[in-house]
Order: sequence, then structure tokens, then C-alpha cells
Amino acid sequence: MGDVLEMSWSDIQEDAFVIRQKKTGKELWVPILAELSAALNAASRHSVFILTNERGTNRWSYRGASQAVRNIREKIGAVTYDIHSWRYNAACELLEAGCSDDLIAAVTGQSPAMVLHYTKKVRQKIRAIEAQQKRTEQKRNV
Repeated sequence: MGDVLEMSWSDIQEDAFVIRQKKTGKELWVPILAELSAALNAASRHSVFILTNERGTNRWSYRGASQAVRNIREKIGAVTYDIHSWRYNAACELLEAGCSDDLIAAVTGQSPAMVLHYTKKVRQKIRAIEAQQKRTEQKRNV
């Protein structure tokens, strides 16, 4: 979340975010999805930071962002999901879309070991579905 809160408008280049992760020092180039692009285009630009405080003058604090997200989660009945699950969800969605670990790591900035860790449950689900499909297919061919 810290990297997201630090993002500035100048980090957007060629329809992507170009950022350096604080934790690892890795530079990432992450394409901006169409939905986010539309939101960014509609956003006011009163600050160098993309996510700003209520006055629009300074970057949003971690505490402020966390509380705002929590308020929305409470409003929509998603209290069990927190801001720390975003990277996990992205990794799982990418895996379900058929992306390799390398592709997932390119978006999330994680090490191969962390990609495996974050996607362990989804991998098991995918393998179980594939196994049952093969089982069903085999029974049809008998």
C-alpha cells in the first residue's frame, strides 16, 4: 500500500505506472487497465500525488487510506477483505487467467517464491478442476 500512496502523476508513462518498490528496490513497469485509466482521467490533479488527502494538497496518509477503504468495505459488506489482500487477489486473478509465474511476478513485483505462496490455494483449485475434467473425459471415452 505504501508504494501506491507514493505514486505521483509523473509515474505514469506510456499508459503504465513506472515505479520503484520501496521494499525491494525493484523498478516495475505495470500497464494501467482501462477501468483505472478512466478513473485517472476523471481525477483532479491538485497535487503531484495521485492519491491525496481531503484537501487534495498532499499525499494520502496510510492511516487515512486504510480508514477510507475500511469504511467502504463496511458499507458493501466486505469487512474481511483489507488493503493487504489486493496483491494476493491480483496474483490469484492473474493465475486464474492463465498467466505464468513470471507474468504474475512482472505485475505484482513479487519473488517467484512469494508468487507460489500467494497462489497456493488457487493452484490447488485449478489442478482439482483439471483432474476432475480429465476423469470425466476418460469415463466418456470408455
